[in-house]
Amino acid sequence: MKDWTIMVFMNGKNSLSEYVPKDMNEMEKYGPTENINIVTQSARMKEADPYYPPGGGGYDDYPWGGGPVVPHPGWPNPGWPSLPPMMMKDASVTRDASTDWIGVRRYLITADGDNAALSSTLLSDMGTVDMGDYKQLVEFGKWAKQNYPAKKYMLIVWNHGDGWKTRSLHGETVLKGISYDDETGNGITTVQLGTAVREMGGVDIYASDACLMQMAEVAYELKDAARITVGSEENEPGDGWAYDYFLSRVHSNKTNLTPEVMAAAAVQGYKAFYGEKGTSATQSALKTSGMGGFRSVMDQWVPLAMKEDKVMLKDALNGATSFGGAGSRDLMHFMELVHGSAKSEELKTKTAGVMKYFYDNVWLDNGATGAGFEKAYGMGAYLPSYGYEKAYGNLAWSKDGQWDEFVQWLTAK
Repeated sequence: MKDWTIMVFMNGKNSLSEYVPKDMNEMEKYGPTENINIVTQSARMKEADPYYPPGGGGYDDYPWGGGPVVPHPGWPNPGWPSLPPMMMKDASVTRDASTDWIGVRRYLITADGDNAALSSTLLSDMGTVDMGDYKQLVEFGKWAKQNYPAKKYMLIVWNHGDGWKTRSLHGETVLKGISYDDETGNGITTVQLGTAVREMGGVDIYASDACLMQMAEVAYELKDAARITVGSEENEPGDGWAYDYFLSRVHSNKTNLTPEVMAAAAVQGYKAFYGEKGTSATQSALKTSGMGGFRSVMDQWVPLAMKEDKVMLKDALNGATSFGGAGSRDLMHFMELVHGSAKSEELKTKTAGVMKYFYDNVWLDNGATGAGFEKAYGMGAYLPSYGYEKAYGNLAWSKDGQWDEFVQWLTAK
């Protein structure tokens, strides 16, 4: 039994298909240490024409709240002068046969340095599998644990991510989450994600190599399934995680790979990669064990806030660092602004208590880069400027707590 098994669920059955072999090659540069297994379920499909939402766009394509329009893979604005690079076919690229396949495969990752070919061990060719079905994620996790048992487990879900919200996927409304399969039209909802990780027996670290997933709503859904969540508040750039930057830090710390050290390797590797490129990006790690208590503290904050001047709170909402979708804004920046403007001393005190609880009990590490994210402190939350959406009530964060009541009150006309 090794110390760690890292399980990577790589759903490239969408516009990210070409990134699957690229990221696997990054994993192979260093590969696992002698005490780690790395296994993937990797899915690819033939390149398809870019898909636009019905009606030619969506709420993510417009500068709600005065923020910039942020391109993200798989959902471009038809008004852009050209497609993002990850959406364009490159006929000039000569592909190695090991990287030029379609379907769903399982691999055991091995090290090969900078070899452009995929040298990892092909364990099985699964043919056609619905990567948007949460039961498939459960099956992968159980298979990995049975065949590559370890003392600790890390699960990375690799795909498009959308926080929690609703969008139209091929004409059908789904609850946003992660892992969209364009061949089936299915995606794993945030609620299903929590169910999947619990049904596979839980993990020490759950990580999203996907956009917008580091939200209070997602961390709370996973609080009984994963000790730590790693993810991005913002849309991830097209390259996503730099797995060689992550695994180089794993190798450097291989004698002390606690879950906290492993999570920090992911956050700081991401930060280093995009910092070197001069690209604005976010990545953080949160302790889910603190999310239950944090919700309780927030429930004490809500009724005090709802006695305050709504104009002040809306100004704080509009001033808080925003992210390119899911109605998400940085929760601690919002609290910072409320603390600075609240007239009620009781609300000021409670707001300071919320921030202290977060940093003492939830926050683990943060790796934001770029001037635009200096106030991205590590966890987003639903703070829309355009009105409340009923689907939000399906989340455990809403069912158990009062944040949904606060958002409805704040956004009411």
